[in-house]
Amino acid sequence: MEIRYFQIIIPLLVAIAIGKQIRDTLKGKAGLYESIIISVFWTGVAGVAIFPDFFSDLIAKVFGIKNSTNAIIFFAIGLLFYFQLQIYKMLRKQDQLLTEISRKEALKNVEKK
Repeated sequence: MEIRYFQIIIPLLVAIAIGKQIRDTLKGKAGLYESIIISVFWTGVAGVAIFPDFFSDLIAKVFGIKNSTNAIIFFAIGLLFYFQLQIYKMLRKQDQLLTEISRKEALKNVEKK
């Protein structure tokens, strides 16, 4: 197996990211659950970087795509859409909460007058 530069650089960057996350958790800036999820994600990124052929072939086999490069592209696009949907849901929830708070404050102001 030939070692490529990204197979060394990405795991080092992942170690830095996980270290930063642990530091944030210890300082109280991030919750434990959040830190575990983020650490698992970054560990997965490092795994894909270290064994790219294994993961691309696995994804191609699971989804029935003959070319492993296409499988990775489709998988990445799917992940991007999933994350975009999650962000959209969070924004909608924040918008609803803001609307609810604004209505309560408006009713308080009307009652005072």
